[in-house]
Amino acid sequence: MNTQQIVDSIRQVFPEVSRNQIRLDVDIAQKLLADETGSITTRGSLSAPTSNFAWSLPTGFLKLKDFVMYDADNNPIYAEERNYKYEVELSKFFVYSITSTPITGLDCTTAYIHYEALPTTLATESTAMQITEHYRDAIEHYVLSKYFSKFPIPYVAGGQVVRALNFQAASFHMNEYEKQRVKIKRLFNSRETTDNEYINYSYPGKFYLPRRPNDSSSGSTISVPGLTDLYTKYAYFKITSAMDANITPTVTVNYATIACTYTGDTITLSSTADFDEETIILINNWDSSWVRNSSSEIVITAPTGWTTIAFEIYERD
Repeated sequence: MNTQQIVDSIRQVFPEVSRNQIRLDVDIAQKLLADETGSITTRGSLSAPTSNFAWSLPTGFLKLKDFVMYDADNNPIYAEERNYKYEVELSKFFVYSITSTPITGLDCTTAYIHYEALPTTLATESTAMQITEHYRDAIEHYVLSKYFSKFPIPYVAGGQVVRALNFQAASFHMNEYEKQRVKIKRLFNSRETTDNEYINYSYPGKFYLPRRPNDSSSGSTISVPGLTDLYTKYAYFKITSAMDANITPTVTVNYATIACTYTGDTITLSSTADFDEETIILINNWDSSWVRNSSSEIVITAPTGWTTIAFEIYERD
């Protein structure tokens, strides 16, 4: 069943609903099903890994599954060997050093993120669906459940034709959707069918199993741009109230030295004529506010009782 067939099937029950509206609702249903089941996975190639250590997350990114690096021979490189850690925050993917020496790029030839993704938007009825074909009935059930509880349908009562919402039919189709959703979730949680033996270690601590070489034939579905590709200037700070009052940025691109200090709830950024009128600040705490006092000073006011604040300061072309 493809997009057009689902639209045709639903219109047989709800002919008054436009094809365009049904297509939009089918698109929402497919994205919701992918989000709830994690059934669509892909990988993105990190742009210029030797000169970047932060990347903007791809469109449709839902959940990070893995981060992998390879050398020129496609052999795996372990992040632990390079003293790397990584995290997702502020719609970015960051790699950072756990030593006292910051990194300016990754020590590898290629790097990828594996992640759960949303399906491609169904822009037309000919746009291919990405949910496994034999589970696409779930999408139709979801839309029908929505329509039966939203649009009155005609039925005979007391010899007269009346219109009313059919909550019984809506409940039936939602139950069918839930059955399919559970099946898909189980399918993608049990794809590993080989026998694995338990491994006992003699020493405490975290161990890592060997990684496979890069499968270059699988390619990558998307290129993930680095910060140097996206921003004219960029800096990222993460501050906790227990830190020393002088903070250096975790990430800096094309900014001169930025001094960051805080006293109580006031965080002050200072630089030499580096904060242009195009400067934008994005803060993870919406109760915070900021003001650009001059091209050399920006002041952020954090809410009372704050413990951790992360923020970006940047300019784009």
